[in-house]
Amino acid sequence: MKEFGSDVPPGKRALASELQRLCRLLALNADGSTPTQKQAADQLPVSDTSLSRFLSAAYLPGIAIVRSLYTIASTDAGGVEKVGITLADLEKLHSQAAVEHCGGCVKLRDEVSVLRQRATGSAGELVTAQAELSAVEKEAAALREEAAALKRKIQALQTGDAHTRKTSTRRTVRAGQRSRLAARADTALLPVPPRRGDRQQSNPEKRAALAVARQAEALQNGGRRDGALSLLRHSAEVLSPAETAALVCVLRESQLDELAGTLIHIYGRDNPDPHVMRAAAQLHQHGAPDDAAALLQAALSTQRQGATQG
Repeated sequence: MKEFGSDVPPGKRALASELQRLCRLLALNADGSTPTQKQAADQLPVSDTSLSRFLSAAYLPGIAIVRSLYTIASTDAGGVEKVGITLADLEKLHSQAAVEHCGGCVKLRDEVSVLRQRATGSAGELVTAQAELSAVEKEAAALREEAAALKRKIQALQTGDAHTRKTSTRRTVRAGQRSRLAARADTALLPVPPRRGDRQQSNPEKRAALAVARQAEALQNGGRRDGALSLLRHSAEVLSPAETAALVCVLRESQLDELAGTLIHIYGRDNPDPHVMRAAAQLHQHGAPDDAAALLQAALSTQRQGATQG
């Protein structure tokens, strides 16, 4: 059972209600207990968090997930006639909810337009943000140079504060993860000589993005959607804001829109505001203002949830 917000439109509310009811038709556990939300999510398969958002009408699931849940619920209930709704009617509810979802996109575009107007009147803040970005990039370069020395130092540490050792280890691991991503990018490119003036393959951020996008697409095409989601969560932790923006653009170019939307949500939810702002600025520069707005909206939603819980 999930509560709906007052701003949830009727179409999405009706679809989510039916999805909740289908989940309650799933077979009981061996001990007679009702399956948990995570157990239900594992059967689809989607993440526990994604299923929660589908059932609360916060996100619109893909039609394939809706059909999969219907099939499992029908089997567990003992037949289609016992489900209480036909697949055709359920698909119709999904279509109506999708129309409302597109209306929400129009609203977001209006919000983006307002944000653009504010950005135009805030040139001073933009200059400050660019200066801060430059300083952070210099700091990141210094940290990369320091990573190799820290690795040797960690191996020699036998005493000292446990918190210091933990921090040093985290920095070393992340430096290694960046190196492996860069190595994958170098090996993933096809051996085609670049055209004169074509700098696409010489861009290290684009190379890293291509490598991650190809691996995510291969996992998804191979039926390993959970693996693709894990790769995106891992990438959101280790990629820089510029690399993350490049990855979103590559996923869009490859028509992997669902993965792109998932990455935007994860990055906006799990990263500090300065990183999110820099990634959004990069997306804006790449000609993706809608994705930039979605990234800011994900971060803002996370802040609102944190304030509500607090």
